[in-house]
Amino acid sequence: MTTITQDSTAQQAPAKKKSSRILAVDILRGITIAAMILVNNPGGLEEEGFAPLLHAEWIGLTPTDLIFPTFMFIMGITTYLSLRKFNFTWSMTCARKIAKRAFLLWGIGLALVWLFAFVRGMISADNADLAFIERLGVAANSFEHMRLLGVLPRLGICYGLAAVVALSVNHKFIPWLIAGIFIAYYILLEWGNGYAHDTTNILDVVDKIILGEGHVYKWDSPDPEGFLSTFPALAHVLIGFCVGKVIMSLDNLNDKIERMFIIGALLIIAGALLAYLCPISKKLWTPTFAMVTCGIGCTLLALLTWAIDKHHYTGAATKFFDVFGVNPLALYVLSDLLLIPVSMLPLFGGHTLHQLLYNNVLTAFLPVPWASVTYAVLYVLLNWVVGYYLWKKKIYIKL
Repeated sequence: MTTITQDSTAQQAPAKKKSSRILAVDILRGITIAAMILVNNPGGLEEEGFAPLLHAEWIGLTPTDLIFPTFMFIMGITTYLSLRKFNFTWSMTCARKIAKRAFLLWGIGLALVWLFAFVRGMISADNADLAFIERLGVAANSFEHMRLLGVLPRLGICYGLAAVVALSVNHKFIPWLIAGIFIAYYILLEWGNGYAHDTTNILDVVDKIILGEGHVYKWDSPDPEGFLSTFPALAHVLIGFCVGKVIMSLDNLNDKIERMFIIGALLIIAGALLAYLCPISKKLWTPTFAMVTCGIGCTLLALLTWAIDKHHYTGAATKFFDVFGVNPLALYVLSDLLLIPVSMLPLFGGHTLHQLLYNNVLTAFLPVPWASVTYAVLYVLLNWVVGYYLWKKKIYIKL
């Protein structure tokens, strides 16, 4: 984890490369992080909220399903921008940077899973009769059932693998590699009962063989961030990398915007047509899901580039999302950490702050769906306040 300020950034970044930076990338990244925090933290039960704020149950696509893949698409673009500084050549400095970031993302993800299990163990009524030291030991020993994969581990693994591919493979072959991964994964799904929403699915079977039954997502089968679906997710990041290469090879901003619109449209059309053969599913991370969501992400980036970089729109919304965009992963991790004092610890007479605010205040004045989304918006704003302080002080925490 690295913390930098504007001064240190200015010393490290060459002026020539700074001029080619697309500001819309930061804004779209900020939108995805704010949206992640929003949909991950409803006030009530998921089924009590509005349908667009829920993931598709199995096959299909909702606005919520676009959030994580859009972030991964952007990660592919920023991976291109980052590795370009090393001329896409291996060096010890470059290798250390890649390894550090990949393992840090995975490690923080695992640490958060363990921390939540530890806190639940400490406050669990099942352990109430134990002495403090015994309760501490029981709570800390949660490794047997700790999920090894998840959102942050997926980001770390896909970033690391995409960076290795970018430094080791001729870039003109990367589109063929993406196509090969998609075709192989499609065959695997067809051959391995991959569309079954149960434990007979090849993805679930392989997860339990490789990771162990106690280390997979226990609320659904298969694990939405499981082992095999990591490969199409890698291809997803590589699509972002290729888009980054295309747009950064163009000097004219209008050409960049036009090319992004064209690529986005082609990906959406191709994914939609192929969906008759291979259904769109986030939980399976099907090739069609990757194509459609990358296409939508590319189109959104084109629209934001047109508004922000071309027409210089810098209104309140732009500044709001820039706060999340310059410290994206730090604020995402913060949103998880804040769950402990806000939603887990009964600090107010046996009630959590979440329970007091949602059950006693919001639902008293608003219908349940509106109360749930209002709570989520307030939680986003809580994280934004911390992010705004960092943004104002020009403190950028790089994971």
